[in-house]
Amino acid sequence: MSSNPIARLRHGRLAAALLASAAYMFFAVEAQAADYRLAAQTKIHISIIQWNPSKGEYQRWEALSGDFLVSNQGTIGLPVVGSLDVGGRTNTEVAAQISAALHDKMGLISPPEVSVEIAQYPSIYVVGAVTTPGAYQFRPDLTVLQAVALAGGRYRPPLEKAGQGGISLLGELTTIRTKKLRLLGRIARLQAELSGDAEIRFPAELTSNDAGDVAGQVMALERSLFTARASEKTRQVEKLSDLRNMYTNELNMLASKSKDSGEEIAQTETEVAKITKLVEQGIVTSSRWAELRRVLGQMRAEHAQGDIEAMRARQGLSETTRQEFSISDQRQTEAATQLRDAQSELTEARTREYTIRQLLLADSTVVPGAPSDGNSDLKLVIVRQDRQGPKELSASETTPLAPGDVVKVYVASSTQDMVNPATPQPRTGPQAGGETQ
Repeated sequence: MSSNPIARLRHGRLAAALLASAAYMFFAVEAQAADYRLAAQTKIHISIIQWNPSKGEYQRWEALSGDFLVSNQGTIGLPVVGSLDVGGRTNTEVAAQISAALHDKMGLISPPEVSVEIAQYPSIYVVGAVTTPGAYQFRPDLTVLQAVALAGGRYRPPLEKAGQGGISLLGELTTIRTKKLRLLGRIARLQAELSGDAEIRFPAELTSNDAGDVAGQVMALERSLFTARASEKTRQVEKLSDLRNMYTNELNMLASKSKDSGEEIAQTETEVAKITKLVEQGIVTSSRWAELRRVLGQMRAEHAQGDIEAMRARQGLSETTRQEFSISDQRQTEAATQLRDAQSELTEARTREYTIRQLLLADSTVVPGAPSDGNSDLKLVIVRQDRQGPKELSASETTPLAPGDVVKVYVASSTQDMVNPATPQPRTGPQAGGETQ
């Protein structure tokens, strides 16, 4: 370090300035996250823990913790609690809401500790006259111009690749539909397992006449899994039931044997007492008295061993009963966890399906005679969803975006690069509609 006082002073001021700047940025981000109110398609991470006084430690509720996606109606589906309306609420408010719901639903002595974090903001969508229309990850302070840049800027069609993007989207749409049907079948099976139903109640999307062969295959597979899992559980319970009956019969046999040996010991003790008097009078020899006392001691030892065996049998019976309850609890927890994951995947698949359909419908469009902003030949429109429905808003390049916005990009017809409104625009670059992280 320099020995110059002025140099040290400058270094100190520079360090202080950098520290102040870092602190400002940190608290600004924290405040922004805290002020953010959950919108549709926001992915949140929920962690739930509760103090276990018997073990002296906090325990995490794995079956209820995890990632959840806010639906288009502003709700999340939480196992045990059910559907919760979280739209328009902050992380802190949602955490308090979940804690209170669990406290009331499960009858807990004290509410559990719940934390809610933003795992992923809703995507924004860029469609129209851009190079790679599709879904892109939202970030705070994102503007329309930045969103257009993420989509590759203004679209300029190479004729040799015309139509490839649409074909790719149609293929992806078919894949997503198949995945959605499989998830619907899995969810129906898991719900039947949790409810203890004798059969699966499949939704109309699988049972309708126009569902197709894939739906029939999905239902057949899920019925097979449902039957196999039920049979496995029945076998485990029957095995434990047989073991419990064996312990019960052993206890009954040991109790009967203990009663008989107790009566024999009492009779032998009476006989020993009589012979003791005769030995004292010299009528009977002491060898006969000693032999009888030896037999009495052996009978008492056998009776004590029977008590020990009965204790072991009772312990085995208790452990068998505990295992029977453990099988049901373990299966309920496993099914609840799988149901949570399947519902989250289904929500994401439906969102992606909707996005692709919109991309196929909303192609690059020309607005004849559209005015240009400054030197730009593009007309920009934002479609924003609220509780009353979608609304179209005129936008400029500097307009800030909100999570879930759809940016429509049109080309004005007054330019030399006017696009024919009757001609669908091909897609170039990476797979159209791909989400950029």
